[in-house]
Amino acid sequence: MDERSKPLDIDAIVGLADTPEQAVEIYAASCVAIDPDDPAEQAYLAMLSARLKLAPELKAGIEREVAAVSE
Repeated sequence: MDERSKPLDIDAIVGLADTPEQAVEIYAASCVAIDPDDPAEQAYLAMLSARLKLAPELKAGIEREVAAVSE
């Protein structure tokens, strides 16, 4: 709970991605953790994908897979 109450440090999160595969894993984990209907969380995902330099088609594919698993 303490971690959830701290302000989000997107630079620290992006800095964890040393490889393209890690960038995908970080983005996928974020997709699982957020409320997809919350505009602020949608904005976070948009910023995160841009900062991780994910191609739009890769981002969309991750989101489709997460949505399929979440159903």
